[in-house]
Amino acid sequence: MKISRQSLQHHFEKVLPDIADIADAFTFHAFEIDSIEGDVLDVKVLPNRAADCSTEEGVAVELSAILDLPLRSEPELSYPSASVSTTAREINGLLGADFSSAEIEDVFRRLRLKVKQEGKVYSVVAPAPRNDLVCAADVAEEVGRILGYDRVPATELPPTDAPVDQARFRGIERMKDQLVEKGFTEVSTQSFTKEGDVILANPLDTTRPALRTSLEDTLQKALEQAKRFAPLLFSPRGKPKIFEVGNVFPKNGEYLELRMTERVAEWGDAVGTVDNLSVAKLEDYGKDYTPKRYELGVYHPFSVYPFITRDIACWVPPETDAVALEQILRNQAVADGAMLRIDSLDRFEKEGRISYAFRIVFQSMTRTLTDEEVGRTMEHIKNALISKGYEVR
Repeated sequence: MKISRQSLQHHFEKVLPDIADIADAFTFHAFEIDSIEGDVLDVKVLPNRAADCSTEEGVAVELSAILDLPLRSEPELSYPSASVSTTAREINGLLGADFSSAEIEDVFRRLRLKVKQEGKVYSVVAPAPRNDLVCAADVAEEVGRILGYDRVPATELPPTDAPVDQARFRGIERMKDQLVEKGFTEVSTQSFTKEGDVILANPLDTTRPALRTSLEDTLQKALEQAKRFAPLLFSPRGKPKIFEVGNVFPKNGEYLELRMTERVAEWGDAVGTVDNLSVAKLEDYGKDYTPKRYELGVYHPFSVYPFITRDIACWVPPETDAVALEQILRNQAVADGAMLRIDSLDRFEKEGRISYAFRIVFQSMTRTLTDEEVGRTMEHIKNALISKGYEVR
């Protein structure tokens, strides 16, 4: 959501801080800021705040609470009958803080919460758009973010009474390393889903209010995505193989699931593509294993634009070097400026000649290529082969 400092200023009598300070206020207390262009902010409003902050007025109300500045005109708010009960002690206990009752009550005022106090108990009612405040932890979170989590002191966790047995963890890591050796890639998919046995009381995304009961659906969707982009990473004979290890939440209890997109033949016929790792005997399997440490290579930028594939084949004399033939294609494609990779597709002999086929992947770093552009490059490649005396099939 893009919003300017000038449009926000229309909601306030007092002069607002500069755009950088407004961005910092949102970042530390409410929203992510994707970018700043001049005096315009690109504000990322998460689904749990879409009900009250999807408009310019809603964002201005939030800024009013953060900066404790009065609005030029207060919004007309309605309040439901449901309330959340909590105490200053409970709020501080949840946050690990030591905020005073006066500070907590001031946050309630700034957030336009209706509060009825009986003794030490607050009965808090949020305005109707704030449907994300449904329990004491939600109220405590509001206090923490408005007053600032930098005011919550860091506390070291107590030491464990006994050394942690890492054999099971090492067993899982050994299994993962073996899958990587077999050509699999590990993925991590979304735990939240549209339907499930466990429904969240306060989902981050209201379109995904449940916890997954299996990895199957999300892993298959990840595989479909991987297949779409496979030509960028794999030769024509290769294919993506992925796996995931993650918690699932069926009605009979949470457990850790392994799911693969295909079997590993070396593991035997009894092993399928899914396993319950919470009951698998992995301690002995990982007892003396040292998990591999993978070193990241140099970062290479990648294109966000679509790629195009084209195939070409030609007849050549039997003494023709395949590497030299591929280099002819590569040189011409590179000269035209949009070649990403070339892979051998096929080879066969007939009547004293050899046929080689190649797949070329085209992609630009700066724009979407057109079929006409790629067609011209393919014509250049064809002419380069003909000039060598080769017959293009």
